[in-house]
Amino acid sequence: MEHVSQSGEEKRPYHSQVRQRQAEETRRRILLAARSLFERRGYAVTTLEAIAEKALVSPKTITAVFGSKLALLAEVINPEAFSPRVRQLIEELRALEDPSRQLSLVAQITRQAYEPLVTSLELLRTAGAVAPELADVTRQIEARRRQNQARLIASLREQGALRPGLSLEEATDVLWALTSYDLYRMLVVEQRWEPERYETWLAQLLVQHLLASR
Repeated sequence: MEHVSQSGEEKRPYHSQVRQRQAEETRRRILLAARSLFERRGYAVTTLEAIAEKALVSPKTITAVFGSKLALLAEVINPEAFSPRVRQLIEELRALEDPSRQLSLVAQITRQAYEPLVTSLELLRTAGAVAPELADVTRQIEARRRQNQARLIASLREQGALRPGLSLEEATDVLWALTSYDLYRMLVVEQRWEPERYETWLAQLLVQHLLASR
């Protein structure tokens, strides 16, 4: 009996890992299906049923995983949901201690986050007219982005790296504004800057405006 119990305990971690991988794969399929349909058909006319059919799951599964179509859209335009590279860069940022390198990495993360999501972010801009509730998604995204940046600014202040006379609030405002999609859109989408040029320019501007001279 003891042997059977131990065998059962040994199997549980394996089955748990299998279930986790299956759940991650299901989530990924739903996100990819939703992204494709939102971009092709638009948010307003895309139904959970259509997304479920494309993702080979039931509408109940989508509701269980994401809660609502609006919450699903919020994940579709969340760079971390799709890009392992963005997640990796964020982890690197958390481990860095050099302020200039931190801000250069912020510029890289900003570019890597927006570059593959232009179509989805443009959808969000234009769909607001027919789906006013999307304004809530935008506010949530921007609030989360600003919170993350406020933590970085606080860290720079603790290191004594923040430019003298610059308050935490103002520094956060500067970082939040300069890394916005609106600015990326004006330069890269509208003015056709190369993404590499945008990243280099942004890194230099962040260092210039936020860090103390050395």
